[in-house]
Amino acid sequence: MIIRSIIAENFRKFKRLEIEQIPERGLITVSGENESGKTTIADALSFALFGRTFLTTENNASKLIAWGENNASVILNFIHKGNAYQLTRIVDRQGEVDAQLFSEKEADLIADTPEETETALQDILGYGYETFSDSYYLVQRELSTPHPNSESIKEMVGIRDYSRISNECRHANERDDEALASLRPRYERAYNDLQKLGIDDTWLPELVDTRDVLETDQDYKNQLVMQLRHSADSYIQDRQAYIRATRKQRSLTVLADLLLAALLVALGLWASIKFFPEMAQRILMPGAVQQFAAVASWTELWMPLLAAVLAIGFFLGMLFTWRTEDRQIAPLKQNAQLYSEALSESYKHASQRLVDSFAPRSLKRIIEASGGVLPDVEAHYEQLARVHTLSDQVGEYQADAIEAEELADALRAHMKKQQRQNTSHLEVLHAEIETEMERTATAAAFRKQLADYDTSIRQHTRNIKVQNMALDLLRASAKEFTDAFNHSITKTSGRILPFFTHDRYSNMKIDEDLNVAVFSQEKNDFMDFDEISSGTQRQIMLALRIAMSEELARTNDNDKQFIILDEPFAFFDHQRTVETLKKLPAVSKVISQVWVASQEFPEGTVADKQIVCPAGEDRLITEEQEQ
Repeated sequence: MIIRSIIAENFRKFKRLEIEQIPERGLITVSGENESGKTTIADALSFALFGRTFLTTENNASKLIAWGENNASVILNFIHKGNAYQLTRIVDRQGEVDAQLFSEKEADLIADTPEETETALQDILGYGYETFSDSYYLVQRELSTPHPNSESIKEMVGIRDYSRISNECRHANERDDEALASLRPRYERAYNDLQKLGIDDTWLPELVDTRDVLETDQDYKNQLVMQLRHSADSYIQDRQAYIRATRKQRSLTVLADLLLAALLVALGLWASIKFFPEMAQRILMPGAVQQFAAVASWTELWMPLLAAVLAIGFFLGMLFTWRTEDRQIAPLKQNAQLYSEALSESYKHASQRLVDSFAPRSLKRIIEASGGVLPDVEAHYEQLARVHTLSDQVGEYQADAIEAEELADALRAHMKKQQRQNTSHLEVLHAEIETEMERTATAAAFRKQLADYDTSIRQHTRNIKVQNMALDLLRASAKEFTDAFNHSITKTSGRILPFFTHDRYSNMKIDEDLNVAVFSQEKNDFMDFDEISSGTQRQIMLALRIAMSEELARTNDNDKQFIILDEPFAFFDHQRTVETLKKLPAVSKVISQVWVASQEFPEGTVADKQIVCPAGEDRLITEEQEQ
């Protein structure tokens, strides 16, 4: 970047400042007494580029406005990589800053706000204020050994992004370490709490299975009790109806049999008289021909009608017999069979030891809740001994109704007693299941916490591992850049140093921490920086800083760059100052525009442009190029 002109209004000391026709290469001297405005020129340049100066920031830029004025402005024209730009920045009394950036070549507005301008300049120049103030704008008090960890040095080396990412990785590692330090104790607490619960994952299913067995048994007993009560209540009436129906059926059957016999006799008589009259006469009425003729005539006339009547009577008798069997006897038999089966099933069910189907631990818990003893109701009453025999008799309506009812009542009473015991067991199981469900829910919450903690711990551990690997890779890559930078700086400084030291010192050695050692021709060896005189140290530091500025320009592919040296010769003797000023324009092809500010310059100093700041004046206008 090369400065072409600076125009400012109401900026600090100057109401009007115009510095134009600035040569692209050579020495530009800025001289004047204290408070004459030398620093104002550098501040105008800094404010135009970055909206701040060495003593102000973006938040208090209104301090740059000249006394009594409402705003200040700076217009900077510069060339960068062969392209011409115009940069304008204005600040008012409220501290509001406006900025615009134009491209003269394209005659186009590049940026129209301070934010856009900052972004555009960063893209164009490749650096910001911190790097600018550490490299291209050097004041006397900063002419010292540079700090290797400064942002500007990192930018010069080309590892600023490496450094930024490394810092982010380190900060991320710290956050992950803090998270792990917080997570591990919580994991331990949750794990210990889970262990204290002593959850057995098989215990709750076992309790539920036992409860289901009891509830199923209760439901089945209820069905049997209801069936026994209903069957016992209807057995007497059903038995009486069954007796009546069977008697009716037997009567109808006898009647049908008689009618069938009469029908067969009538048909046989009719057939014998009709087809075998002579034989019938000899058998039925021998010697009574006339009487037989009368009988045969009657039989011929009335016997078919009588046979039809008998046949109809027979079929009606059979119909009513079947009807009685189907609609009266069969349902009654079914009721009796159901009663019989209910008696048998009730006895069988009541005689079973339900506790034998319990899991051992569930049974133990029920016994503990029952005071250590589990009463078991067994069906061994003498009254129930006749169930098998009586149930068969009931199925045939042969059992005594009173005895059957008493037996059914006994079975119902026995099963109700078992149900009461089951209810007591269920109360124990329900309470135990509720407690275990709460414990299981608590354990599930702890397990969920442990799973979440474990996932987080694994993630943070993985993050640390990845970040450490990234740090190692970045460190290795940055070291390559640093080594190359140090080599380049050493080479460039070694080229520049003889110009400033009358060839007394011709080589430098710079380690990775930017510690400097100088090769002395007199001692034929490297000397530590502290062994050298103060004046020579500053000559060496000036050479080093110019070398670093040249390296930064190369890093940004910039073949021409300005540099501002503010009072660089405060500790130089007259001869050193003269020699340094003489050599400055020729020490670097890249650092081609060298600005030097000083109260005065030695007589005979040759400058490509001289800028003299008059004391007590608020206007400075230079147009013609001075030789």
